[in-house]
Amino acid sequence: MDKKQRLLDLIDMAGKGSIEAAEEIAVGYFEGKFGGKNPAKAKKWASYAAKHGSEVAQELLGKL
Repeated sequence: MDKKQRLLDLIDMAGKGSIEAAEEIAVGYFEGKFGGKNPAKAKKWASYAAKHGSEVAQELLGKL
């Protein structure tokens, strides 16, 4: 599966309530797995996941 399709699938899952998918999107943008690094999008997705109890996302927000 290519990066773009993986991202679209994750966004779909996150839209259906998957906090794990939102975490993966945030980490992916932070690390540049979906192209270049994008701290703004990483923060958006990490904030969403952290608001729903994700400790991984809370840690990531501390790095942004």
